[in-house]
Amino acid sequence: MKRKTQKEQMEDLWKRPIPRKWVGIIHLNMIKDGRCLYGFQRLKNAGLAAEMVKPMIQRADREMMLVLSLNKKLEPMAVEIAAVGGVSDCYVDVRSIFKHAVLNNAAYVICFHNHLSGYPEPSRDDRLLTRRLTEAGQVLGIPLLDHIVIGEESYYSFRENGELDEGLPDEAA
Repeated sequence: MKRKTQKEQMEDLWKRPIPRKWVGIIHLNMIKDGRCLYGFQRLKNAGLAAEMVKPMIQRADREMMLVLSLNKKLEPMAVEIAAVGGVSDCYVDVRSIFKHAVLNNAAYVICFHNHLSGYPEPSRDDRLLTRRLTEAGQVLGIPLLDHIVIGEESYYSFRENGELDEGLPDEAA
């Protein structure tokens, strides 16, 4: 008996679907509840962005990663807590960051996370994450504008410290 090729096997599957096997249909709806954290003022610098999200994380007892979606004019659209970790680290699934951005039709994203030590100096893992987020944003066409580490009294902006190479787009400048 001749063994079927993969193509022939696939063609057979299309001819004989699996009985009682349903494929779900997904409907996505954006629901805006009218509340806003900041408003629609354009973000002009990392300090303003950090002040905007600080109320969300300043009393946290664990590290958290937030993602802020922005439109083409750098106006905030939505913010989400994308990950919650432990006292010294936070696992971040890059897909979760960009899922938020895609669902919000974002043009750009800014990521934030807190350091419970109070010192915002980024770790080696923070730098690796920033590189992964930058690469993913390039593939998806949703650039990472900044990754901001928030400490107790100050913040660290990867953009302001020259660690994000991409310049601001013309329409956002």
